[in-house]
Amino acid sequence: MRVAVLRTSSTDSSSFEVGSELNSWTALMHSERELGDISQAQLLHVDIALARGHVGVIVFASNATSKETNLQLYLEPPVEDISLSEFGKMAIGRLKVLRVVEQLKERFAGDNDSMSEALSRELLKLMPIACGMCATDKVAEERRRDLISHFILRLAFCKTPEQTKWFIQQEIDLFRYRFQLESKNRMNIIRFLAANDIGIESLSEMVNDELAEQISNASSVSVQKVRCTNLWKVPFVDAFDFVRKRKVLMRGGFAYVLHDDLVAILCTKLRMTISSAMADDPVQWIGNHRKFWHPSISRDFALLKEERARMHLGFIEEEHRLMPLLLKLTDKTYIGKAYDGKGTTKRITGSMIDELCEKSFPLCMRQIHHRLRVDHHLRHGARMQYGLFLKGIGLSLEDALAFWRSEFTKKIDDDKFEKQYAYNIRHNYGKVGRRVDYKAYSCAKIILGNAPGAQDCHGCPFRHSDATVLAQMLEKVGLLKHEIATIVDLSKSSQYDRACTRYFEFTHKMTENSLGTVITHPNEYFDLSTQLIEGTRSSQAVPMHDVSLSTTGQELTSSFLRAEGQDSYDACALLDMEESQ
Repeated sequence: MRVAVLRTSSTDSSSFEVGSELNSWTALMHSERELGDISQAQLLHVDIALARGHVGVIVFASNATSKETNLQLYLEPPVEDISLSEFGKMAIGRLKVLRVVEQLKERFAGDNDSMSEALSRELLKLMPIACGMCATDKVAEERRRDLISHFILRLAFCKTPEQTKWFIQQEIDLFRYRFQLESKNRMNIIRFLAANDIGIESLSEMVNDELAEQISNASSVSVQKVRCTNLWKVPFVDAFDFVRKRKVLMRGGFAYVLHDDLVAILCTKLRMTISSAMADDPVQWIGNHRKFWHPSISRDFALLKEERARMHLGFIEEEHRLMPLLLKLTDKTYIGKAYDGKGTTKRITGSMIDELCEKSFPLCMRQIHHRLRVDHHLRHGARMQYGLFLKGIGLSLEDALAFWRSEFTKKIDDDKFEKQYAYNIRHNYGKVGRRVDYKAYSCAKIILGNAPGAQDCHGCPFRHSDATVLAQMLEKVGLLKHEIATIVDLSKSSQYDRACTRYFEFTHKMTENSLGTVITHPNEYFDLSTQLIEGTRSSQAVPMHDVSLSTTGQELTSSFLRAEGQDSYDACALLDMEESQ
């Protein structure tokens, strides 16, 4: 059941119902207690709602029927106890799904049918409920896992704007695919709308000739198409984009939209729901969504923040166990091959690095290498990032010591190098100290790690460089103006992985979108480049029917499977077991 209170001035609890009036937060809490069937513990989600210029509050109760549909807007956080191992397995399972969505979206850019087909194959293995292929006796459990895993990743990816933006975009893309799949049966959508209390009505059986013609004229589509598609009656506040562009028929405060437009409206609603929930502060959220602002909303900010803090007390009590795990999850955004130098059969020596840099290094490593050759020194962040990259492409410990010594001793003597730098190089190779064999940094770790300072050269150029500086770097590499513009635009829109992928394609004389994958690791960039140069990979566009994303390689959930039922395990230790494999 969902209880909603909107636009109100009365505090009479007897009139507490959808559309009844609210004057203050205190009045809401008083009325809520009077209802009797909603306890304080059952309050799961409080959000600001706007209607006709007035502020209101919506309260969702725990027995809402949204859990009874495969498709969700994730309005209600789950309320139950789960083991730490189950928490981890659910989180990494969903993280795999989101990475698959991101990879396939890049591979099948502009080919929605092929992407849907490939995504269905992958989701059948990872998340059967999302592709409608779940066994009947497992539906309830899969819906539960869907809900819980979504909210776990909300917690994990709310630390930085980049993390939040990435998470929301992948969730929106996944929702769009699932909605289109559910749309094959109109009743599924009607049940979904009803379960989530979305005030959208189906009109397909109530459209006469006059209304069909009006919708056709407003939407710039043929009457025949209007007749052949499902039509929906949407409150105009939920269809602002279409109203602004004058692409819909407006009547009595409602917009009449085609079925193809409904998914865009619902995706916007989901984006707003997740964005507002993940914002650090209601003020921040309103600042990012000013078109929904109304001055009367400000009077409730202080109380809203107090209520949000109260609702988070339970999480704060678990902080010592959950925070390390959540931080590890964001480090696991990259779930591909681990580059630690062990798997490579190639021998790279210091004398080969200059030539390899010009041909096969990603821009981040190219930038660091050039700085090293000029300054004969690197600060710690760049030494770690570049040193582990070189280790990952096949530079042995002996060759690494010789390479770094030959460069650094142009400014310092050999004894100082041995005392200050040689130990750290041996440490990275697991020969001293804890004897951990460190892996090369992924793009996610580089982007989300410590940002470079004024004297630093580490980091991701697409993330950490000013647009003008980035354009100058690309021009020095020899890219054309339109290629530079494409990459800079992607960087400005925080699509750093795609910017790097375009950089790879342009520098290897490939057509745009022909690589067939998104580059998410500097060493992956190097491997792909050497494959092209050696002729083991074609520079032509990857045929759509030949693409299949493997999800069976590095099994990130193995540590959690081994720890089933062992809640005494430290959260970080569970993920660190995977690091050592």
